[in-house]
Amino acid sequence: MKENNKIWLRYIICFGLIAILCYLFPYTGDDWAWGSKIGIDRLNNWFENYNGRYVGNLIVLAMTRSNLLKAVIMSFCLTGIVALCEYIFKRKWVFYVSCVALVLIPKLIFRQAVVWTAGYANYVTSMFFTLLFIAYVYPIFQETMPRRKVWHCLPLFVLAVINALIVEHLTIYNVVLACGVLVYTICVHRKVVASHVAYLIGSVAGAAYMFSNSAYHTIANNQDQYRQMAEGGVISRAFDNYVNEIAKHLCLNNCWMNLAIVIVCAMIYKKIYSGVNKNRSVLVAKICLVVMAGFTTWSLLSSFGISTFAKQNRLLYFEAAFVAAYMIALIIYCIIIGSQKKCLWKVLFWNAGIVCVAAPLLVVNPIGERCFFATYILFLMLLLELLILLDGEEKESRIFTKTFCKTCAVVSIFGLGFYLNIFSSIYQVDKDRLARIERQVEAGKTSVEIRHLPYESYLWTATPEWEPWIERYKLFYGLPEDLEIKAVWEYSKKK
Repeated sequence: MKENNKIWLRYIICFGLIAILCYLFPYTGDDWAWGSKIGIDRLNNWFENYNGRYVGNLIVLAMTRSNLLKAVIMSFCLTGIVALCEYIFKRKWVFYVSCVALVLIPKLIFRQAVVWTAGYANYVTSMFFTLLFIAYVYPIFQETMPRRKVWHCLPLFVLAVINALIVEHLTIYNVVLACGVLVYTICVHRKVVASHVAYLIGSVAGAAYMFSNSAYHTIANNQDQYRQMAEGGVISRAFDNYVNEIAKHLCLNNCWMNLAIVIVCAMIYKKIYSGVNKNRSVLVAKICLVVMAGFTTWSLLSSFGISTFAKQNRLLYFEAAFVAAYMIALIIYCIIIGSQKKCLWKVLFWNAGIVCVAAPLLVVNPIGERCFFATYILFLMLLLELLILLDGEEKESRIFTKTFCKTCAVVSIFGLGFYLNIFSSIYQVDKDRLARIERQVEAGKTSVEIRHLPYESYLWTATPEWEPWIERYKLFYGLPEDLEIKAVWEYSKKK
C-alpha cells in the first residue's frame, strides 16, 4: 500500500508540473482558426472536404476554447504515455527514463507536436490511444497469454474507432497493428481473441469512415492547394520525401535517443558475447554496432554543427543513405540479440512499428516534424525493451539503482526548469502584446504593431506576419476586421 501511494504521488507531481508548463504554451498558427468562427464553420459542415480527423478536430476545438482545459488534456496524455511505458515494461526505472526522453525530445518535433495545440490534438493524443491498445496486447509475447473477457470487445472497438479518426498515418498503423496481433496470436498461441478481432473491426471501420471524407478524393487527384499525393510519380515523391524530411526527422535529429540506443546495444554486446567464440553472428553484430556508433556520432555533429537549411544536396543524400544504413543495422542487430535472448518478436515489434508509422509519409506532401512524434515514442519503447534485456530478470537491478533513478529525476527537473524559463517569457510577452493591441484599438487606432515572441524557434507560426494568419489572429481574439497588423521585433513607440 505504501509503495502504491509513492507511485500515485510520483504521477501526481509529474502531472502537475507538466500541466503548469502546458498552460504557458501560447495559441499559435492554426489554433487561431480552430478557436474562432472558422473552427465552428468546419464543425457545422462536419469537416466535409477538410479532413477525416473527426476525433482530432473535436479535441482541438475543445482545447482552443479553454487554456486550462488545454493544459489538463496535454498533461494527461503526456503523463499517460509515461505511465503506459511503465505499465508495459513493469519496471520502476522506466518512469524516470521516459521522463528524460520527453525532456530531450528534438526541438523541431517538440514545437510542432507538443507546444502547438493543433499539432498536439492530433499527434500526441493518437499515440497515447495507440499505446493503450499496445499495453493491452503486449502480453501476447508471453509464453502464456492472460485470458481476456468478452466484454472487452466493446471498449476495444470504441478505442479503435477513436484511434482511426485522429491522424492518417496512425490510422493505417493501427489497422496493420491489429492485423499483426491477430495473426501472431493465431500462429503462436493457436487462438483467436474476441477483443483483438473487435479492435481490428473498429480500426477498419474507422479508417473507412476517415477516408470517405471528400478531402482525400481531392488530395488524390492533386486538386488540393495545400496537400498532394505523389505528383510526378510515387517513386519520385517517396525519394524526395525521404531525403528532405523523413531521414532527418525519423532518427537523424534524435541525437540523444541514438546515443542512448548505441550505448545500451554496446553494453548488451559485451554482456552476451564476452568470452564467446567469434562466429558469423558475432561478427555481423559487431559491424552493426560500428555502423550505429558512426551514425550516432554523425547525428550529434549534424544536430549541433550544421543548420538543416544550410545543407547542400550532396550532404542530404549522404545523410539519407546513412539513415537507411543505420536503420538496417539496428534491425539486424535486434534480430541477432533477440534470437540469442529469446525476445526476437518483442524487439521486432517496435522496429516494425517505426517503419510502419513512417512508411505512409513517403507518398504525401507536405509532411512536418509533428508527424514523427509517434516514431520518437516507438524509438523510446525500443530503447526500453533493450534496457530490459540488459537489466535481466533479477528483482534487484544492478544497473538501474536508486542513484540511476535520482540522476534521471535531476535531469528531468532541470530540463523542465529550462522549458519553464523559456515559456514563462513567451507567455508574458504574448499576454502583453495582445493587451497593447487592445488598448490601441480602444484608443481608435486602425493600424497596430505586434511584437514577435521571444524564443520563436520553440513555436510554430507564433506571430501573424501575413495572411491568412493575420485574419485568423484577429478572429481568435475578437479584433476589428479592418485592423492592420504589422509584425515587428521592437515597437517603434512605447505605449
